[in-house]
Amino acid sequence: MWSMTGFGKSSGVFKGKKRSIEIRSLNGKGLDLTVKVPSAFRSIESIIRTEIGQSLERGKIDVGLYLEDSTNTKVSNIDFALAKAYIADIKQLISEESLEPAEWIGTLTSLPGVIKQPSEEITAEEQEFILSLLSEAIQSAISFRKTEGKTLSVDLESSLLQIETLVSQLEPFEKERILAARTRLEQAVKEIDNQDIQNRVEQELLFYMDKLDVSEEKIRLSSHITYFRETMASNESSGKKLGFIVQEMGREINTLGSKSSHAMMQRMIVEMKNHLEKIKEQVQNVL
Repeated sequence: MWSMTGFGKSSGVFKGKKRSIEIRSLNGKGLDLTVKVPSAFRSIESIIRTEIGQSLERGKIDVGLYLEDSTNTKVSNIDFALAKAYIADIKQLISEESLEPAEWIGTLTSLPGVIKQPSEEITAEEQEFILSLLSEAIQSAISFRKTEGKTLSVDLESSLLQIETLVSQLEPFEKERILAARTRLEQAVKEIDNQDIQNRVEQELLFYMDKLDVSEEKIRLSSHITYFRETMASNESSGKKLGFIVQEMGREINTLGSKSSHAMMQRMIVEMKNHLEKIKEQVQNVL
């Protein structure tokens, strides 16, 4: 079982320039993906989205690509060879035409090709490098999710055990409640003189005793808890399935509450609901 909470980061240096990818994820009903990349890397944004969707499946996920030039790297935007050729031509023109030297530096830098414009497209080599960082960051996020999932499993198991313990503690009060109700009703039947009415009341008494019985609800609740554990142990994305099982557990606990006309039993049902609410909140973060 995996949590939807996760963090992954991968960094590397490509031709003297540092590149980093960070992935942060929280719980969400579906895939809510935000990708932030520099404009020059827009061409691989769709690839990033596809990789994240296939690997992390669900959650509110933020992905960021960050660029940082190394402090030891000096990047020149001037084409020195072309600039020198221009200077030689300018000097020859000044000499041949007897021209006065002027502020030709500004003119030189405005000549075509002297100042190199940075490329707005990444190379195939850099794209491959970035995608390898993405793969590492995804694996890091998955490892984080698995670790968080183990913590979630422990918390969920603790709440399940609490519910099972409370269910087992109902039995003495069940017998006490039914015995008290039976004694009270049987006494009422004996006080009726009319035999036909007495027979009818006895039939109603049996029906009433049957309605008080919670054996089936306890069996079904136990079955749901077992299924919940089996689903937790699977390697598949199980968050939505666990949510459905919790709903079924809630129905059985509510029915137990409606049949528990006993103060102590009602208290235990409230405690069960409290633990079930904790499970609901935790399941929302399960992938």
